Amino acid sequence: MPADILHELPMRWADLDSLNHVNNVVHVDYAAESRAMLVEDGRVGPDSAIAHIAVRFLRPLLLGRRPVEVTSSIGDGELTQEIGVQGDEGRTVFARVVTTYGPRVDAVLSASPGGPWPARVRRSDLDATGAVSTTKLFELFQEGRILHISSHLRSMTPGRFVVGSTDVDLVRPVRWRAEAYDMRVRVGRVGGSSFTIAAELADGDQVLARSTTVLVGFDLATQRSRRLDDQERYELEALLNPPD
Repeated sequence: MPADILHELPMRWADLDSLNHVNNVVHVDYAAESRAMLVEDGRVGPDSAIAHIAVRFLRPLLLGRRPVEVTSSIGDGELTQEIGVQGDEGRTVFARVVTTYGPRVDAVLSASPGGPWPARVRRSDLDATGAVSTTKLFELFQEGRILHISSHLRSMTPGRFVVGSTDVDLVRPVRWRAEAYDMRVRVGRVGGSSFTIAAELADGDQVLARSTTVLVGFDLATQRSRRLDDQERYELEALLNPPD
């Protein structure tokens, strides 16, 4: 068995966000598609055995004609996937996804001043087991995060921030139902050029999944990270709510 397994996936116009970057959730989808092939080959366990997924975004990925390459390395209870594109001068890696397999750990619901915001599950969000897929779980957290900060921050305009990293703990399967789940969101830390958003998807007092996302100040003109300005820091620090 080779140490690294390579899968090529097509890129689509629908993969792009408002900045013409491949959406951060789509990176998770690329990894999930490759992971499904590994499950079919019996190389890794099913998604129901996943306890944690960590995604690190290294640089923006733009639409191109070349296929996306997902290179997977399988370790003891862990799957590391690099999402890249082969160019004329070699391969560039745009994101790294680490999936941890093992028992899922219960989580205690944290107090949050924001919301709860409604998180509605669509039938199309479900995987073959009848639970919300890992990709759609990231999408639900993205929706809650955007709703929370756009409702509180006047400085939150398109293009001012990009996602630097996202970590998701899977606690319990999320099933479809007509009633919305609760999405509790809070600002956890404010730094010089980034801030952290923590979120929990809950059914009453029961946590189903939780997420920590680092958002980085972004300069559209230079396509590079930047420091937060005084107004952004003021608004974010007003929302600070450290975990209990």
